Amino acid sequence: MPSPEQGAAEPAAPNAGRAARGPYRAGRARRREILQASTEVFAQDGYRGGSLRDIAGAIGVSPGAILHHFGSKEQLLVAVLEDRDLYSRDTVMSFMESGHVIDGIRHIVIDNERSPGLMRLYTTLAAEAVNTEHPAHRYFVDRYAMLASFIVETLAREGHQTPPGQTFEDTASLILSTIDGLQLQWLLSPTFSMIGRFDAMLAAHGLMDLSSPA
Repeated sequence: MPSPEQGAAEPAAPNAGRAARGPYRAGRARRREILQASTEVFAQDGYRGGSLRDIAGAIGVSPGAILHHFGSKEQLLVAVLEDRDLYSRDTVMSFMESGHVIDGIRHIVIDNERSPGLMRLYTTLAAEAVNTEHPAHRYFVDRYAMLASFIVETLAREGHQTPPGQTFEDTASLILSTIDGLQLQWLLSPTFSMIGRFDAMLAAHGLMDLSSPA
């Protein structure tokens, strides 16, 4: 509502709201298109091998259009990684609502087996990002800290028990390192079963009963 000093506002044009939403919706659609193309290019060629020109060519835009939405190739990379994390978080949260975070994490492992290109990108970037100068270094540092904290809090809230002498922090670290290690073995040998080995680890640490249906 305008103040008395501003006076009465002129009535908005009938299509003003629609016109405002149109460019915004188109911008979000373009951003989504760029993210999808970037994921495919980075997964196939790696971060350093995949160029903005390759990504732009895949969707028929200029490299400048990509920079308009993401600012730099480094920012685009982080956006690709964060986009995948949003998907994973939503998946786990859906299982959390029924009190089964372990089932949610298992679902992520199963889903990862369907995305070899993306998993190759993640594994390669995680190794490269140990270099503090790498554009994804901070992302991976923060990601591991966030995931570990999330697992610790959720296991405690759901009433899980840890083996004698272990803490929930130990369990969270074990889960994350197991996923990463199995992922590497699977990329080297695609017939390797990530979920089979992951379930064996869960059972060995009292987080899953293999005698019951998963």
